Amino acid sequence: MGEALVWPERQTLADEAYTELKSRIMQSGLEPGAKLSIDGLAKRLEISQTPIREALARLEIEGLVERRPLSGYKVTSLLTEDEFEDLFDMRGLLEPVAAARAAGRDPDRHEGDLEQNLRALARTPEFSADAPLSRLEFTEADKRFHNCVGRLSGSRMLAQAIDRLDAHLHLHRSHIGSKAIEETEAEHLAIAEAIIERKPLTAEEAMRRHLNGSHARHAAAFGRADAAVGPRE
Repeated sequence: MGEALVWPERQTLADEAYTELKSRIMQSGLEPGAKLSIDGLAKRLEISQTPIREALARLEIEGLVERRPLSGYKVTSLLTEDEFEDLFDMRGLLEPVAAARAAGRDPDRHEGDLEQNLRALARTPEFSADAPLSRLEFTEADKRFHNCVGRLSGSRMLAQAIDRLDAHLHLHRSHIGSKAIEETEAEHLAIAEAIIERKPLTAEEAMRRHLNGSHARHAAAFGRADAAVGPRE
């Protein structure tokens, strides 16, 4: 009985620690490569070490922190240029296929109102000059859309692969301007409409165009914006 009473509170604290640490990582309050002390984080957040450990374990699964043998955790480092290119090569192979499969499935096999749900996910949260989107908000909205397309493909393995691919991209979003947000939303909507209208080839091409656009926007972190998605020679 005692465990049943303590467990919900501990889970709530773990969720709070996870949310706070993820926000700090996404906003660069905890910078790439920074060492993370469980004891130090517990003191800063004024909670016990157990919820911190649980939060770090979740963040490790997402690829946001790394466990170092005998020395605790650190925030995942920035992608190298080669790793960045590898990431988009993989996305270019997987996500257009997922979009095509999602568009080709019988709509009766999708859960809920496909049109309403997919269009809602394609739209980024409201933003303004007075209340700009944070990296966390933009990243989470982008991830929800891509994960949804992965699930709609009907392939669990494909969906899981897509979910794990973009963990590192948040660290390259040092600035989110209105133009980038508008471009992303327009590209997402084009993918959504192709899936809703059951046009696999159109959905595949729309996803490919989006990934090329996303690649160019992120490539600015390396001072280059000329490479396209696809296998490198």
